[in-house]
Amino acid sequence: MAETTQDERAAALRRSPSLAAPGLVPYFAHNPVAANLLMTLMLAGGLLASRQLTSQLFPTVDPGVVTVSVPYPGATPTEVEEGITRRVEEAVFGIDGVDRVVSSATENVGTVTIELKDFVDDKRVRDDVEAALDRLADFPPEDAEEPNVVATELVSDVMTLVVASELPEAELMRGVEQVEEALLALPSVSLVSLLGARDYEISIEVREEALRRYGLGMADVAAAVRLSSLNLSSGELRTDAGDLLLRTNTKRVRGEEFEDIVLRARPDGTILRLGDVATVRDGFQDVDLVNEYNGRQSIFVRVQKSEAEDVLDIAAEIKAMLADYQPPPGIDVEIWSDGTEALEGRLSLLLRNGVLGFALVFLFLVVMLDLRLAMWVAMGVPISFLGAFLFFNFFGVNINMVSLFALIIVLGIVVDDAVVVGENIVAEQERGGGGVPAAIAGALGVRGPVTVGVLTTMAAFAPLLFVTGTFGQILGVVPIVVITVLAMSLVEVFFILPAHLSHGGRWSRWPLDVLQDRVGGAVKRFRDEKLVRAIAWAVRHRFVTVLGGVALVATAATLVATNEVRFLFFPSLEADRLRADLDFPVGTPFPVTRAAAERLVAAAYATNEEVGGTSFRSVSVTVGGRPGSGGGGPGGSARLTVASHTATVQVILNQEPQRTLSALELERLWRRNTGDIPGAERLSYTAALFGPGADVEYELAHQDDATLDRAVAELKAEYAKYPGLYGIQDSVSLGKRQYDIELTPAGEAAGLRPF
Repeated sequence: MAETTQDERAAALRRSPSLAAPGLVPYFAHNPVAANLLMTLMLAGGLLASRQLTSQLFPTVDPGVVTVSVPYPGATPTEVEEGITRRVEEAVFGIDGVDRVVSSATENVGTVTIELKDFVDDKRVRDDVEAALDRLADFPPEDAEEPNVVATELVSDVMTLVVASELPEAELMRGVEQVEEALLALPSVSLVSLLGARDYEISIEVREEALRRYGLGMADVAAAVRLSSLNLSSGELRTDAGDLLLRTNTKRVRGEEFEDIVLRARPDGTILRLGDVATVRDGFQDVDLVNEYNGRQSIFVRVQKSEAEDVLDIAAEIKAMLADYQPPPGIDVEIWSDGTEALEGRLSLLLRNGVLGFALVFLFLVVMLDLRLAMWVAMGVPISFLGAFLFFNFFGVNINMVSLFALIIVLGIVVDDAVVVGENIVAEQERGGGGVPAAIAGALGVRGPVTVGVLTTMAAFAPLLFVTGTFGQILGVVPIVVITVLAMSLVEVFFILPAHLSHGGRWSRWPLDVLQDRVGGAVKRFRDEKLVRAIAWAVRHRFVTVLGGVALVATAATLVATNEVRFLFFPSLEADRLRADLDFPVGTPFPVTRAAAERLVAAAYATNEEVGGTSFRSVSVTVGGRPGSGGGGPGGSARLTVASHTATVQVILNQEPQRTLSALELERLWRRNTGDIPGAERLSYTAALFGPGADVEYELAHQDDATLDRAVAELKAEYAKYPGLYGIQDSVSLGKRQYDIELTPAGEAAGLRPF
């Protein structure tokens, strides 16, 4: 028996419902109750499932890095390299799962960063690294501390508060601690850290003449302090009356408590105490660190979240707390940066685009087709989206900037198949069919093309599922979101839409039906008189058509080859802030660094005045430290690296209605107004939210430091010859100046020794 064609099958379906082919499409078309239940499940279930999804700024990224750090007090970079980093490199490079080892030997500390291969258990590698270090003989060196091996785990920034005051540092610190306590009291806040705060320190300055007078040494004083400030358990005393614990609780936590420590007790009853030979100061760590916000000393309070916590809930609780919070007199608490603003903006954009897309589709269809068809086709958008939300938690997708970006992409695609299926069902009804047979015939008539079209779109996004590394972890949610939404759209157009279009007459009434007839007639005339004729001409002149297609492809390739259309692997996203990082040679006096930072701040204020005085909202400067990049993007660091030769100036920008220039243009003006800073090793400006880093970057390696330095200098000199290149920097640091002392023969004859 000859097989029936698709048109014959559709005609048979129109003639008799009993000829309907078995399958899910006819089943749901014949059972509107089942179709409505499926629609309700997708809508209601999607709404409930969406409330279970957590929100965060960016997808959680596993950096795949194990870090080994070994403090080596008093050691030079060369000593750190020979005694720490080189030995660690040799021990860990052969471990299974290790891809690359990068080490950094600086004064007082050696750091080895171990980059792992994809799909490797970082905790297993961390254990293997610890075992490898334990097998090293005479490691760490005698004066070095024990190695710290950490599998890096990133947390997401939520919000950063700034606490500013003109009061003394101790008063400011007490105010910061109150803010920290108030934040940790919130139910959803669990991670709070301070940036720009010096640690508490009790310093004991011993007078040399007092030591000589009483015949004491520094070791005697240190031993007395160590033995007199501790909590010690002395066991348990068991008696008939009960058991008693024996303890000594003499841990001292305040400076004045140390002054009473007994250094020596004489037989005549006189007591020599620590306060008699030393000055005890209860203050802060003696490091050169200044943090200012709009000219006042300040400390930043950073709130972060783990993967399971919701960023929007945390931000809402913090804002509610700040609305009622009363800081101590003379202390101000403000929001420095709110990472949820970008996420809320993207959510608002998605909702606006969704409503606008729904409205445009509905209006476009309603002027040409019946009101019933327009409404049910437009309903495909929320049904498909909410249906996809049912599966997001299963696939590990949450609400973040990337998943919202994927939803915005698919928003313009998801309606197409509903339009095609709905229009074909109406066409079957206009050809004389009616009710369920016409709905089935219309859906089955385009089932193949619609399914293939959706599968083709899925296949276009599917390769992103196989991208590895950090980039793959960030964009991995895009194909999951797109494919899931498109799959739900197929469910909607074949199982739900035919049931809704299979019964009932026209919903349109005057004057809408008159408008629909006129617009529909105009579209049909354009189709029959213009479009069909153009298609027929292209078919008859197929060689010209093919030649035209080849010409278009060649033109597109030429535009790319000539850089008329630029290729960017990852675009740089403009931020709402500017940042300048300044580095002097190690050992540069702190006043020199501070003077250069003040020059950057003055140039920032001058730039703001140059463009009208409304572009900059606030200015923060950190001298003697380098704050991390924060929540600019995935992988941002929240640490503050203390170093007296570094400084960072950050500028928060007002929103674009208040400023007339982009962040990149303001950064260029700031760079111009600052000019060159004499003696600075590096001065870099940033106006991007996050990006791939430098446009061109090379890594040079050589066993001989002098040869490596010459190669770096020659490469920089060649780069400088090219116009348009700026910010040419290297990672070479000369380190601190030092004096090398060698004994002369006379010194050796006098009995002197190097140590």
